[in-house]
Amino acid sequence: MASQKRSRAQAWPEEGGDRAHGLYSLHRMFEIVGTQLTHRDVRVLSFLFVDVIDDYERGLIRSGRDFLRALERQGRCDETNFRQVLQLLRLITRHDLLPYVTLKRRRAVCPDLVDKYLEETSIRYVTPRAPGGAEHGLGHPHKPVPPHHPVVCCSPAGPQVLSKRPRGRALPGSQRRRRKSATPDPKEKQTCDIRLRVRAEYCQHETALQGNVFSNKQDPLERQFERFNQANTILKSRDLGSIICDIKFSELTYLDAFWRDYINGSLLEALKGVFITDSLKQAVGHQAIKMLV
Repeated sequence: MASQKRSRAQAWPEEGGDRAHGLYSLHRMFEIVGTQLTHRDVRVLSFLFVDVIDDYERGLIRSGRDFLRALERQGRCDETNFRQVLQLLRLITRHDLLPYVTLKRRRAVCPDLVDKYLEETSIRYVTPRAPGGAEHGLGHPHKPVPPHHPVVCCSPAGPQVLSKRPRGRALPGSQRRRRKSATPDPKEKQTCDIRLRVRAEYCQHETALQGNVFSNKQDPLERQFERFNQANTILKSRDLGSIICDIKFSELTYLDAFWRDYINGSLLEALKGVFITDSLKQAVGHQAIKMLV
């Protein structure tokens, strides 16, 4: 552990002082944001900066972190200026990463006490009771709950709130029958809903972009914006569409068979025959397409 801390301190010497003030170092922020950028994001960003980053720098870019480090070396990003990084993330519609472009450390989220209580009470209610009217379920010790405290029971018919009665109190016959009917029927059918999105996509977009994306604006930023808008329009025109499949399973064996077909690729091959029609083949011509599920 000590060796790992030493190696990390040698890699980013500013990390120790920033941690004491509740801050990230600039390179640590690059790691957090860069690791969440996909390979396609990095390719688009490198394409937008083809006139700014030289060939040698582009050859060193293998990940999002490498791209951000290249921006730093070009003087377009430092600890006081993240404007260029924020603009680029908005350009590639990665708005989910905008909150991470900061040197302030994110606070840990405390667990929800309501969810914790519901989990504990639902487990205590549905577990079988020990002989002699024991309060706790077998193998699930819980803290005692005051008498007449509402207990949530999770059943297929929906959540039910029942009043917990003190121990050692006899129940009349009508109340005993009413309590017995509140337990879930084991024969009732349980279902599982799955939604699939099936999409066809071109395997290559570079051939359509090359020669069709051009800008003669003098300002580098305006030139990048215009080229991005042109590339975005071309990619939208090549959208082949998608379909949504809603499937409801009532047997566990069917769900298991569906999952195995999804894993081994049998489902994908079966959907190709349905989705890739003759009209779609005629529209794409000789270009290769792929299916995404």
